[in-house]
Formats: sequence, C-alpha cells, structure tokens
Amino acid sequence: MVRVVLGLAAAAMIVAGTRLAPGADAQSPLPPRAVMAFVAAGEPVPTLPTPARPTPPPGPGYCGPSAAAGAPPFPPNSVFGLLTIGGSPAPAGTLVYLTFDGQPGPGVFTTEEGGYRVRYAAGGQGHVPRCINEVGSELGIQVDGRGVASGVLVGDPDFGLALRFDVAIP
Repeated sequence: MVRVVLGLAAAAMIVAGTRLAPGADAQSPLPPRAVMAFVAAGEPVPTLPTPARPTPPPGPGYCGPSAAAGAPPFPPNSVFGLLTIGGSPAPAGTLVYLTFDGQPGPGVFTTEEGGYRVRYAAGGQGHVPRCINEVGSELGIQVDGRGVASGVLVGDPDFGLALRFDVAIP
C-alpha cells in the first residue's frame, strides 16, 4: 500500500512539472525531472559474514542464546586474545573451544594467525539438566585437547561483556 501511494505521488510530481523555455532563467534545456526520496521497505537485515569453514557445534550442556523476539542476533559476550602453540603464533584455521568449568562450549576456527575470538551466551540458570555456561562457571580455552583456565567466572562484573585472555599452549 505504501509503495502504491509513493509511486502515485512520484508520477503526479513528474506530470505536474512545468517546462521552462530556454533563456537566462532556465537551468537546463532538458525536460524537467522530479527527484523523490523513497523509503526502503522489505530490505534484508545485514548479517555477519559467513565464515570460510562452518562453526563446530558447541559441546553438550551448552545453552545457546535465546531465540525470543527482541533477543540479540548473536551471543553478546566475547573472549579473545593472542594464541600461541609451542611458542609460535597459532596458524589461521586452528580450532579453539571456549570451556566452562573445563567442559567445551562453543568453538571457532581462527581466521587470522596468532589470535582468536569466541562469542558466547551467559546464563541458563534453572535449566534441567544444568547449563554449563551459567553465571558462576569458570571460563577457559581448549586447543588441541589441551585446556587453560582463565580464573574468571561467567558474569564477573569486573570483566563486563568482553574478556581478553592471552593463551600460550606448550
């Protein structure tokens, strides 16, 4: 309906345009044209770029973000940092899992050498069975089956929504 009304308004503006005779007051000898801004409707919502490799599924017991109306489109919390393996920067494509009390949660393949970023959802209190990512669980990183605990708990107000945690895997 809105598109029909806007289309008719644009057509009326074009038809109602007056021609100016060429002369000192005329800006152009071309026929008059109307310019009308249109409201975008039905445009797709931009999404995050698709990773080159599919994201591995989270470990058992991880409760994902809410799918309720108005919920954020991705988990709002992040753990990121530098990542070395055996003293060298980890290569791009390294599989990194975020752990909660030592249990694997969401995982990602690194996109660049020497660093990682994992997004996660926090909460899940009251679920049966218990969610591993509930507030109070200890965060850690697992690479090649080797885990490193951060000493930081999910929901710790000193760290907010993002935690920088540099990891050196021997």
